[in-house]
Amino acid sequence: MMPRFQIATATQSPSVTGGSRNSVDQRIRAFLNGESHGEDVLGALYGGAANEPIPERLRALIKP
Repeated sequence: MMPRFQIATATQSPSVTGGSRNSVDQRIRAFLNGESHGEDVLGALYGGAANEPIPERLRALIKP
């Protein structure tokens, strides 16, 4: 069974949502609304880990 996720909305009190919306929240909402491709969301979530090199063993698995 898939879990049900709920996105905090502006109608909730600031104490529930953690205050005003931050930029990561706005970027996630833009991605979910189809306003972006999500590359900035991935960068916000994974940061420098996305810039790490792919290990040779994994690279060998994905080569055509």
